[in-house]
Amino acid sequence: MENKMALPSQEQKQLQALASNWTCPEFKVSGAFGSHMVLQRERPIRIWGFSDAPGSTVTGEFMGERVSATVTEQGTWTLRFVPHSAVWEGKLMSIYDDRGHSAVLQDVLVGDVWLIGGQSNAEHNLSSCLDWAPEQWYDKDEPLRLFAQTRQYAFEHQDKCGEPQPDVINPDWCWKLPLEDAAREFSAIGWFFGKELLRYIDAPVGLIMMAAGGACIRELMPAELATELGYTTTVAVPLGGFYNSLIHPFVPLQFKGQIFFQGESEGCFPDRAPLYDKELAALVADERARFGQDFPFYNVQLSDYRDECAAYFPALDTVRVKQLDALATIPNYTLTPAMDLGAPDDHPDFAHSPRKYELAMRIAKLALAREYRIGGEYEARAPKPTTAQKSADGKQITVCFTDIGDGLCVLGQSPRDSIGAEVKGFRVGPKGADVPARAVIETRGCITVDVPEGADASVVSYAYSIRASIEYADLRNGNNLPAFAFCLRTE
Repeated sequence: MENKMALPSQEQKQLQALASNWTCPEFKVSGAFGSHMVLQRERPIRIWGFSDAPGSTVTGEFMGERVSATVTEQGTWTLRFVPHSAVWEGKLMSIYDDRGHSAVLQDVLVGDVWLIGGQSNAEHNLSSCLDWAPEQWYDKDEPLRLFAQTRQYAFEHQDKCGEPQPDVINPDWCWKLPLEDAAREFSAIGWFFGKELLRYIDAPVGLIMMAAGGACIRELMPAELATELGYTTTVAVPLGGFYNSLIHPFVPLQFKGQIFFQGESEGCFPDRAPLYDKELAALVADERARFGQDFPFYNVQLSDYRDECAAYFPALDTVRVKQLDALATIPNYTLTPAMDLGAPDDHPDFAHSPRKYELAMRIAKLALAREYRIGGEYEARAPKPTTAQKSADGKQITVCFTDIGDGLCVLGQSPRDSIGAEVKGFRVGPKGADVPARAVIETRGCITVDVPEGADASVVSYAYSIRASIEYADLRNGNNLPAFAFCLRTE
C-alpha cells in the first residue's frame, strides 16, 4: 500500500474528531502529556488540549519560548514550540488560558520516544520476565520515562472503544519515573529495549505502551480501514476498538519509532492469515499518515509456541511467513526472528515466553545500527533467503541467503565447521502437499536442498510449520541469529 504522508490539515482533523459521548472539559492538557514526559527531539513540539471556551487564548511557555493558540469551535487547541536537541535536565512547561486556568508540567525531558504496539507479547510485563534476565536496577534519576496503557482497562470500558477517543481514556495513566513499581508493570520488551538504548545514545528515552493482549489487527487499525479490508465482525472489542482507545488519543504525537509484536490472533484464522502481509502494510501506512511521519517499524517474527500452538493458532506458520513477505512491501520496516525464544517446555504459559530480554537485545542492536549508527547493521540482521534455484535435472534446489555474517551455520557449530552440515527444517512443495527434505550447507551463503521423489519442486520452505523451535529448524548465521521462516517459489 502506498504510504501517503498526512496533509497539513490532518492534525487539525484528528484533534477535532471528538467522540460523540465525550464532554469537552473546561480546560485540560491532553493526557498524552504531563510531568516526567519525554518529548521527541529535533522535531516541532506540539502540545494539545481542550477547552469549553471557543475563541479564548491558550498560552504556553517552555525553555524561554512563549507561544499562543486560539481555541477552535470544536474545543481544541494546539501549541507549537520549536524543536530542541536532547535535554537531560528536567524543565518546566507552563500552560494557561485567558480565563485563569493553568497547568504546570514538571521534569520535562527531550529525547527519543518509542511506541510499543501489538498484542499480549508486546504488553507482557517485566515482572513476568525478571527470572530470565540480568538483575535490573531502578533509579528515579535515570533518563527513562514510562507511559503504560493496558488492554484490560480498554476491554472493561467498551464505551471508549466504539469511536476514536480524543483523550487518554484512563485519567490514572500518565508518564512515570522508572521506579520498580512502574517498571514491573511495564512492557518487558519496552523496558529492556529502553535500558539498552540508554547505554549507547546521547538522549533520554520515553516509552509509550499501545499494545493490547489478544488484539486482532482489525482492532488495532481504524474501523474504516478494517471495513475497507473486508472485516465486518471482530473478537474482543468493536472494529478499531483498540485503535480508538489506545492509539488515537496520541495522534499526532512525534516519536522516533515503533516496536511491534502481533499476529498470534491472526494465526487463529486460516482464511485471513494469508492476507497478513497486506493487512500489516495497510496498518503501517495508515498510522504513518495519521501521525504525519515515516517512522521506522520494528516487527517481530512470531515465536515458537510448543505443541499447544496447533490447538489455538493453527495458521501461525502462515503468519510468520507473511511477516517476512512484508519486507518487500513495507518501506522502513524490519523483522527480528524470535522462533528460538519461545516459552521453555516447563514454563506454565506456552503463549507468553519470559525470554523477552534476549528478544529486546536483538531489536535494540538493530535499532542502534539503523537509527543511531552505533554498531553495524550487517551484524544485527538475521539470514534471509534471496533466491531458490532448481538444478537442470530438477533434483536439487539451491537456496541462497543474504545477511549471513561470517557464514551460515547450524546451531552449536561455527560457519567454518558447518560446511557440509545437514540443516533441519526444510520442506519441498506447496503448503499442504509439502514434504520434509534433506538440506546441506554447501557454501558460506547457500544451501542445497534435495527434492524428494514425487515432490512438487516449485516451492521450497524453511520452518514453515507450527513447530519452529531449534529442535525443528536449526539454521543460523555467524551473528548467532536464527534464519527467518520462509516459503519461496523456485526458479
